[in-house]
Amino acid sequence: MRFKVVLVWAVVTLVGCSPAAENAVTTTVADTTTTSTRAPSDEICLSGDLPFGDSGLIAALGKDTGDATSISQIRWDPSATCERITITFGTDSGAPATTLGPTGASVISFAGIVRVRLPEEVVTSAIADTLIEGDLVTSAYVVRGSDGVLFIDIHGAAEIPIQARVFTTSSPASLVVDITRADTDAIPVGVAVSEVAVVVTPTPGPRQYPMTVEGYAAPGLRAVRVQIVESDDAVVDRSVAVTGLTDTWQSYKSEIDDGPTGSVVLFVGTVDSNDRPLDGTFVSINME
Repeated sequence: MRFKVVLVWAVVTLVGCSPAAENAVTTTVADTTTTSTRAPSDEICLSGDLPFGDSGLIAALGKDTGDATSISQIRWDPSATCERITITFGTDSGAPATTLGPTGASVISFAGIVRVRLPEEVVTSAIADTLIEGDLVTSAYVVRGSDGVLFIDIHGAAEIPIQARVFTTSSPASLVVDITRADTDAIPVGVAVSEVAVVVTPTPGPRQYPMTVEGYAAPGLRAVRVQIVESDDAVVDRSVAVTGLTDTWQSYKSEIDDGPTGSVVLFVGTVDSNDRPLDGTFVSINME
């Protein structure tokens, strides 16, 4: 299932660049239409002096309070030097929002993700996820965290290290994320993705118990199955409840204290009537 159409807070004023208003590629859930045009001719990420960050918290921004309560649109604008994601917001009345409250942005470098944690006042979304066919960016997921606060995960392309800068605009309110290739030899492992589940951790490779399994499940699901499979047998098998809400993806987390060692497969998703994997994500790991 895929819908066409995720700190210590400080308020920081970020200036020096503005989002491109033309030549957009737009995907929305409301009308399920996609509009594609040519890439902007101006080099949007060469303007301004706002620095890029490639790891950890890169921005804490927004006003003390804002009128944004919903995500309206996620737009992708490519250029020769970067790819820009512009997120716009609405108010309770459905009008375009003018200001965005406290917001934080981080780069999860091992996963190749830019994560934007939104203000608590932003409680709904018109978009669950969007597929982006960029050279640097592949998709964006709107996720409701376990605390109920929304975040947006922007997934980078496979094996390409990325860096980002983030700023806001007002009247109307928007959040702009510029992404370019990072100057580093560290290659991100990426995340495991399926139609019903995304696994952020663990990543493939050697691991030890206790192990945290964490990611997000598709809109509308009420639970995901977490299994550790050895020789086609689910040695560890548990159901993890999620909210069942349909406007966003839903975060899940499961702590596995013990299980089989050696080469195993982690499965997260849905199962059939025989408790066998039906649809979901597989991660090959070696438990030490």
